[in-house]
Amino acid sequence: MKDRKTVIRIAGVLFIMLYVSYCYFLQNPSNWNSVPRIALVLSIIEDGKLTINEYRKATGDIAVYKRQFYSDKAPGMALMAVPVVAAARPFIKSSFPEAEWLNESGRTTLYFALIQQIANMFTTAIFMVLAALTIYFLALRLGAGLSGAVFGALAYGLATPAWGWATAFFGHNPAGACLIMGFAAVYYIAVPPGGVKKDVLLGFAAGALLSWAVVIEIPSAPASAIIGLFGIYSARTWEKRRIIRVFMPGLVGALVFISPMLVYNYMITGSPFGSLYSYTLYYSGMRKGIFGLTSLEPSLILKLLFTPGHGLFWLSPVLLTAPYAFYKLWKTPGAKPVAVTLAAVPLYYLLMNSSYEYWTGGGSTGPRYLTPMLPFLCLPLAVMWSGAGKRFRAVLLGLFSISFLISLASVSFSMTKEISRDINILTGYIIPGFLEGERFQINAFRVFLPDSLKPFLKGQTALMPLYVVLAMCGAYIVRLIRRPEIRN
Repeated sequence: MKDRKTVIRIAGVLFIMLYVSYCYFLQNPSNWNSVPRIALVLSIIEDGKLTINEYRKATGDIAVYKRQFYSDKAPGMALMAVPVVAAARPFIKSSFPEAEWLNESGRTTLYFALIQQIANMFTTAIFMVLAALTIYFLALRLGAGLSGAVFGALAYGLATPAWGWATAFFGHNPAGACLIMGFAAVYYIAVPPGGVKKDVLLGFAAGALLSWAVVIEIPSAPASAIIGLFGIYSARTWEKRRIIRVFMPGLVGALVFISPMLVYNYMITGSPFGSLYSYTLYYSGMRKGIFGLTSLEPSLILKLLFTPGHGLFWLSPVLLTAPYAFYKLWKTPGAKPVAVTLAAVPLYYLLMNSSYEYWTGGGSTGPRYLTPMLPFLCLPLAVMWSGAGKRFRAVLLGLFSISFLISLASVSFSMTKEISRDINILTGYIIPGFLEGERFQINAFRVFLPDSLKPFLKGQTALMPLYVVLAMCGAYIVRLIRRPEIRN
């Protein structure tokens, strides 16, 4: 029997371990993807407007509609950050009277980076931790032992590119977190014990999370639909009364949480479905097909997975075991619908990314458009671990360690470098830069450090506090798992 207190204690340590890892860095705060989101936040707070006219020189990810400049992103990330930035802005202004978000040439400043850091800590980082903990608890429910559940959570949280994107104000991780939490809500509805309160609350949560994933990233819609189909399949044997009490709250949650995007679109374009993707200034390919989605290119799937230094399996070798992990989950009694659903979401993202005009993701370390599918790949790893022998676990630990080191180098040095796909970004850029240690992406709170401490932000000494947290938390988790009363 797994001690409930131990399960909760490990979850708490995982939260600390992962949250510190995500708050420790901030990827290039002037990158085109994150600037328009923060610009929209500041425009809403300071001017009560949805335009970002004054920030037009700071980003190319911008839309023009009726001679006004707007963020060309879905509004979910900005809307979540509004209360956070509204609370932090007076503090920054009072601490730094000279604080300006833009310099004289219209480019972002350190204070803009500071706002972005705070926003990221209370949106992306939180969602990323919640996704990892969802993997942990779902793995336990699917029969994985404590060590397997921890392995799955840490594989996702520290051994995939998700770690790097948790330190950038992008929408991929929060969208993926909403999807995996929405899947968990649907799954928990179907498993005993049941009850009216449980059905209503989880039904509402499922609808809300799957809709909010779309508000964060519009390409999440088909993935949300896949999970919705899993819910419909799970309800095939329910009585009519239970179907109503689950699906009605689910519909209400979906409508409530999709409405901010519909209102946002209507206020700008006059139509709830008038996405600004259609009016992007510099990316004409977005007007091809469906927002840049055209015909499927199967060869791109191989490039997304295997291109040296850029493919997903290069950046996270532990994911090479995912096909076998899905097989093990498929063989688990009663888990076939779960296995099919978990596999269908990554399949969708692979097909979507290989049909996209801008499939490389621009300046990004690895295939960033695949990021939302990563929790769905890592959950089966937990089940696979629990059924593995000592030798195979040793192999898995080796792959995890390599993946962790690659992720550490990437998040420390750069997740947003634009480099030719003909160059191995790992061996030609990230690993040498990590070893040199002169340009780490340490978070923006360094502005508060006294000058006497700033030299310690160079070289590997800049990462020592993170190493200490990871080592202490990791050792404590191992100690808890090895307690005599715990069985894995």
